[in-house]
Amino acid sequence: MTAKLCLGTVQFGMRYGIHNTLGRQPTEEEVFGILDAALDAGICMFDTASAYGTSEELLGRYGLAARGGQIISKLHPAVEGERRDVQGEIRRSLVRLAASRLYCYMLHRVEDLDDASVMDAMEDAKARGWTDKIGVSIYSPEDAMRAAEDSRIDVIQVPYNVLDQRLDDCGFFEYAKENGKEVFARSSFLQGLLLMSPADAEEKVPRSGAYVEHFQSMAAEDGFLPREAAMLYALCHAGISYVVFGVDTSAQLRENTSLLSRCRTFLATYKKLHGAFRDIDVNILEPQRWKVSL
Repeated sequence: MTAKLCLGTVQFGMRYGIHNTLGRQPTEEEVFGILDAALDAGICMFDTASAYGTSEELLGRYGLAARGGQIISKLHPAVEGERRDVQGEIRRSLVRLAASRLYCYMLHRVEDLDDASVMDAMEDAKARGWTDKIGVSIYSPEDAMRAAEDSRIDVIQVPYNVLDQRLDDCGFFEYAKENGKEVFARSSFLQGLLLMSPADAEEKVPRSGAYVEHFQSMAAEDGFLPREAAMLYALCHAGISYVVFGVDTSAQLRENTSLLSRCRTFLATYKKLHGAFRDIDVNILEPQRWKVSL
């Protein structure tokens, strides 16, 4: 099985990642060109959130929903002491997106599973037809396993890449499949860290350089560029339904979509990489712990 592609749009609405090739956000014209290229390539799934700056508004002005795009959005993370208006948030997202329904509306934090008022509102939004599915975006293996056992959750978005194979170690993918969950994997490039030179990676994220060098060397031995190997590694995983990826240009999008035809030739490299990286410090694996300016 090969995972399908889902275009992430956080970089359309705000500065994101440590390997932004443009050095800036794409312009609206550039964003629309990327969306044109995505639809032309057969990509139908798009990931956004109200917390992603102007991303939802841009997708709405483009008319993505009217052009057949399936859209995932997310509940804004709670501020301590704030009273949540879940249904108001989803309605405002729908207005910004110029959409009548979402493919999935996600919690941005697994802790919201414990908030009865939030979950009641999420289930009501699904019953009203505002969203087809309820999901949650997680950050740790423990949270992933917890989400996989929750009957209210249809979709789980997880961080997964060649360096971060913790979800394989804990049996998450098998458990999610047993419980009928759809799995979206983000961070295939580890926010661009895997694409940097080992020296630059080390400067940005201490103690990451040796791992980046090892990965890039293994990929090069089999004739793959870092970008190709990082994306193909996630695409070839049998437990992943969609790989969420971001681009800064239309050319990058076309490069990534062309990789779908190379999954079969990548399988030998996949087997070498799978299990090659274990027990890596979470301060390297989890971007929210990085002490860098994104």
